[in-house]
Amino acid sequence: MLVTRRVLRNFATDDGGVAAIEFAMILPVLVTLYFGTVELTRAIETSRRLSLFARTMADLAGRADNPNPTTSDMATIAGAATAILRPLNTSGLQIVVSAMGVENISGSLYGGVCSSWQQNATVRTRLTVNGTNGLPATPASYQFDGARYILAEVTLPYTPIIGANLYQRIFGSRGLVFTRQIPWAERTTSEIIMPGGSACPTYP
Repeated sequence: MLVTRRVLRNFATDDGGVAAIEFAMILPVLVTLYFGTVELTRAIETSRRLSLFARTMADLAGRADNPNPTTSDMATIAGAATAILRPLNTSGLQIVVSAMGVENISGSLYGGVCSSWQQNATVRTRLTVNGTNGLPATPASYQFDGARYILAEVTLPYTPIIGANLYQRIFGSRGLVFTRQIPWAERTTSEIIMPGGSACPTYP
């Protein structure tokens, strides 16, 4: 009887099992917070690098040695700029670089695509007007007759370490996708014309 009472008393005062249960309950929360922090950091870094890549792409295209770059020239520019994205997964990277023009037509300014080049994407249709079909409005700094500039559009799906299915549930079948549209000045003496394109039309 004495032994039984001692065993019961020890059982009632032993909190080792409680600690184990508490740890088991809080462990999933800690793991979720850890991987959530890692994923958030990676996503922010991916977004930052893509912005830098888009600016670099627009900058290099806007000061090309040849104002009429070939497809090979543009691929070389893209290859050089893509180094910024390493070590990110760039298998889904889409690039569209367009030479844009602004003209005064009957007293109104119109901006749009003059020529376009793409890599792993759909090329912009010539004379598509700014503000339509996903094109941004003409930037304020280019709202004058005869303005010429480069528009770099890049898209990159984010590749999570874990939880790809969760990303698809939240963001759709493609998951989280980053997109940037960066306008940049042409810095050449002659108008830049993308491969296979033609110069911007001018109006009296």
